[in-house]
Amino acid sequence: MTTHPAPGEPAHQALRIPLADGTVLSGDLYRPAGLPPGPVLVSYYPYRKDDIIGSLFEHTRAALGQRGYPTLFVDMAGTGASQGSYGESFDLPREGRDCAEIIEWAARQDWCDGTVGAWGVSYGGMTALAAASHRPPHLRAVTAVYATTDMYADTIAPGGCPAMLGRYAWAAHMMALGLCPPTLQDPGGGWRHTWHQRLQRLTAGEPHALTWQAHPERDGYWQARVVDAAAIETPALLIGGWADAYADAMTRVFGQVSAPKKLIMGPWMHVLPHLSDVQPFDWVSAMADWWDTHLRQAPAPPDPGPPVLFFARAGGWRAAQHWPPGGIATRLLFPAGHRLEEEPPPAPGRRDYHSDPLVGLAAGIWDPFGTGNGWPEEQSSDDARSLTFTSDPLPEPVLLAGSPEADLRLALPPGEEVHLVARVCMVSPDGRSTLITSGRRRVPGTSGGDAASRLITIPLGAAAFELPAGSRIRLGVACADFPDIWPTQASPALALSTGPGSDTVLRLPVSRAADRADTPADPTPPPAEPDTGWVTDSQPLYQLIQDKAAGETAVMFGASSRLRLPSGADMRLAETFTARMHPGRPDGAIVLACVDVSLRMAAGERVQVSVRSTSHRQSTAVEASVVLDGVTVVRQQWAGCPPPGRPGQENP
Repeated sequence: MTTHPAPGEPAHQALRIPLADGTVLSGDLYRPAGLPPGPVLVSYYPYRKDDIIGSLFEHTRAALGQRGYPTLFVDMAGTGASQGSYGESFDLPREGRDCAEIIEWAARQDWCDGTVGAWGVSYGGMTALAAASHRPPHLRAVTAVYATTDMYADTIAPGGCPAMLGRYAWAAHMMALGLCPPTLQDPGGGWRHTWHQRLQRLTAGEPHALTWQAHPERDGYWQARVVDAAAIETPALLIGGWADAYADAMTRVFGQVSAPKKLIMGPWMHVLPHLSDVQPFDWVSAMADWWDTHLRQAPAPPDPGPPVLFFARAGGWRAAQHWPPGGIATRLLFPAGHRLEEEPPPAPGRRDYHSDPLVGLAAGIWDPFGTGNGWPEEQSSDDARSLTFTSDPLPEPVLLAGSPEADLRLALPPGEEVHLVARVCMVSPDGRSTLITSGRRRVPGTSGGDAASRLITIPLGAAAFELPAGSRIRLGVACADFPDIWPTQASPALALSTGPGSDTVLRLPVSRAADRADTPADPTPPPAEPDTGWVTDSQPLYQLIQDKAAGETAVMFGASSRLRLPSGADMRLAETFTARMHPGRPDGAIVLACVDVSLRMAAGERVQVSVRSTSHRQSTAVEASVVLDGVTVVRQQWAGCPPPGRPGQENP
């Protein structure tokens, strides 16, 4: 099926793409009219090219087309309009293999000159990197934005601490999208056959959340889903955000790739950089420049610019030859009393702490849907609930760039699992506390005995932050990051030892002005034009709810939106996701998800999809229904709970 545009306008062409196993995938080629054969850019997503992901990237694909790059978006097997079965959660090696097949198929088409690039944001970036690790012969360059190669480390359990609100919201969202029919209806009715087969597979299978809870540890299931970034020999452009869950992943992959590479790190959340309210960035032009350098045969490719471009918060854009930039040295700061000292304290000390499960409310949330809500707020309320240590005012400005670490000598309660959270903040002269970076580490419970003293290292996330003279550095230590990670069954009490023999220290990667090797940069901002895709109405939701009567605290986010699709279909979504907890009973913490989708198809069919899920840390119940023209065609419930046992307790 081809839409015939006016002269000079871009065209959407529906394609059928066969895989070696017989699965036929559905693709959408976006190619400006009259464009001669040349390089083609491939993206592979589970987010439905004909509605959700197609809307998000309509403007981006048009901009790439204006630069001479047609784009091929393909629905992942078992999603959207593609046949086949969607693999279990985040099967990146399999999905990368499929994407590599698509790349080679595209290279053989008459609209391609045999040169292919792969790119994507979030899941699409992951499949681009995974495809590159398979080394398809015609792949010449990749771009990955907000991506990871290790889902367990960066999404499922950062630092070993099981993630809470964001991941269960994504699971409910994906269940609802999977139950929806393809919105591009072919005249032969193939869309209906694809949909019915998918409904049968989904109802016979298991929701993502239950699968994750069956594999809480980093076992073979998760290890098999890791992509070896060191195997990537294709030039790679990596774009990440300091406020995104995948900031560490982007800097880590940059260090692992051996091919020509470029890293761009901005202050963004999980939002397309040109749509960010903070430092909007023309990432599409940066990506097109990358393609010009690595996909074009002639004329001579332009210089892609410095290998590293990063935004130092409270500073500005900087360019460097490496990450971390040159001139960085490790500065040691030693907790003592309530202070961070430049020198080791001469006498031993001890701070006792009874943890507060509400630490994290000021830290923001990870929103995988990119609504733009959830930025970290002023940190004083979280600081007050934590064990904190604050330095003297800095005598000169410094750049913090890299990944801090905290070594903590702690006496932990025997038998209890503990989630340790370390935060580094900048305290302004007026007392405002700004989050720079944080890190987590899960410490499993051990059997018997008294509280044992242990030296525990907590790696903190990569960051870039300019601290002015007169500001102070604060280390916060807590046992919670709600609602980003699940609370433990109890709120533990611990003791932190400092001074001689404790080895307690904070290590910061910093450089003074005289030692810095990075230089100022001034990237071009994106064009000031609207980019709403096919969305006609949208209303984001983000609330903190304090129920005084019940004594509960809840964080809720989501959105309602309406999409009028080029196919003629009308799609409405209403989604709310809530993490709720009573601070006196953290073992009762819960995540509730409500997703409703209403579809009016181009041929007149009306479809309503509803998903409800309730998740505790170790159990989930899901209910879903699909109604077609008033008739219920699916009503299904799933529930899962592992064998009894204390979460995190080591097996004998």
